[in-house]
Amino acid sequence: MNQQSQRFLNNLASIHTHSRYCDGHGEIYEYVEAAIAAGLSAFGASGHAPLPFPCEYAMPLTSVDAYCADVRLLAAHYADRLPVLLGLELDYLPGLSEFYEREFLLRHFDYYVASVHYVGELGTEPWAYDESDMAFRREVKRRHGGDARPVVENYFQRVLQMVDELKSWPVPIVIGHLDRIALWNRNDCYFPTNDDWYLGIVDEVLTAISRTPLIIELNTSGWSKPAEVSNPGLAILTRCAAKQIPTIVSADAHRPANVAANYRRAVQLLKQAGYREIVVPGKGAWSTRPLLGE
Repeated sequence: MNQQSQRFLNNLASIHTHSRYCDGHGEIYEYVEAAIAAGLSAFGASGHAPLPFPCEYAMPLTSVDAYCADVRLLAAHYADRLPVLLGLELDYLPGLSEFYEREFLLRHFDYYVASVHYVGELGTEPWAYDESDMAFRREVKRRHGGDARPVVENYFQRVLQMVDELKSWPVPIVIGHLDRIALWNRNDCYFPTNDDWYLGIVDEVLTAISRTPLIIELNTSGWSKPAEVSNPGLAILTRCAAKQIPTIVSADAHRPANVAANYRRAVQLLKQAGYREIVVPGKGAWSTRPLLGE
């Protein structure tokens, strides 16, 4: 790795990752070693937080103490080589804030990734829209006669609620894969992403985010999903840049080998969107550094 490449990678981190503690593969130390090998600036573990109902992909509540101890031990072990941060990915649903505050805030995590994976209210069968294309099509047809617009609107309204509830939390919070509702929307097959109603609700969400300390991630895993678009894509990233919303690149890695997947492509996209700086996490306060290229 040449000096220019090393300097470029030193401004990138990987803080959206999932190990064997939830639905990922591999031990956390394997991710740390992969991050070091890639020349990244920091690594963060962000296992799916437990939920107060059965969920196959989330960490069980009984594993949280072991997870925290594992990450903190690694942070001490690698302290002279790479900052290792303790995080969680929170699944936002209305009514869960008290559960999260009770179970997690007092554990002193370094940061959180906050995401919306469920649509529908708790009392009316919340469903994970990202389970599969077949499941998405079935639920849209069953609940809304095949019209995906109410699902999209529900998703972004939920993001708005999440932003309002989490904006005052005393730790860095990264909003995960902002437009993931478009996961199955290849070639706009479910809803048009250039229509005024869609762009209008996106702009409403971005305006709310721009008034908070929250950070948006460019999630590179979207390029390997059916829609083959990063989350968010260029149109939304351009709006984020115009509103000066801070951003960070994340891989959403579920295997150590993917800890920095598509990072160079991500930097090119951010530059195209108008970004010139990127968020760099660390112990304590997070900072911004120039968005470098090769």
